[in-house]
Amino acid sequence: MGSDDLFNKRKARESSTLQRKKHARAQKKRYLIVCEGTKTEPYYFKELLEDLHIRQQVRIAPNNGVTPDRIVKHALDLYDNEALSGDTYDQVYCVFDRDTHTTFDAAVQRAKDLSSRGKPIEAITSTPCFEFWLLLHFGYTDQPFYAAGKKSVGDQVITMLRKKPGFNKYGKGNEGIYTQLKAKIDSALDHAKQLRKQHTITLSINPATDVDRLVLVLQELAA
Repeated sequence: MGSDDLFNKRKARESSTLQRKKHARAQKKRYLIVCEGTKTEPYYFKELLEDLHIRQQVRIAPNNGVTPDRIVKHALDLYDNEALSGDTYDQVYCVFDRDTHTTFDAAVQRAKDLSSRGKPIEAITSTPCFEFWLLLHFGYTDQPFYAAGKKSVGDQVITMLRKKPGFNKYGKGNEGIYTQLKAKIDSALDHAKQLRKQHTITLSINPATDVDRLVLVLQELAA
């Protein structure tokens, strides 16, 4: 056997060993997700985690108040309490909507400040609401949403979502949403990425979503 063959085999073994080590490190990671919603978002992420077989590595915590500032504060408390117990989360994600929350911008900035000080807390936001992420599964759109009449800005997104196949009876708190949309998730990821590029041109953040970032992190954790 030539020296080149021995070298290639050794490199292959080293690469395989490195991949196993990376996978082992990833399997030790622990994430925390704190959602604004009490049903819709937790149901979605629980189904996603079960599908990816990483339910034991990611905790979805009930919220302690539905305003963005309360979500970030609760997430910080949970992170600090876990650290005091001798363990810690590798990353904490706060999932909340812009909607009409007056504390939205301050909560996003608070998460950034905490992260810069070594607290791994990240805001995962949607404008106007989480349902916009669901809408992206059906096609790309950068149509802005506004309240009109008796319909809130969130209601406007839900109205559009209900026009999509299989979603005519959609309501807050529905279970099985992730499973229903699973086959379209790659399209939603592409559309969210496309929209983010569009933001750099239009400087608009209506509509917007960061849920794709969290989905990609969870998919990577499962890889």
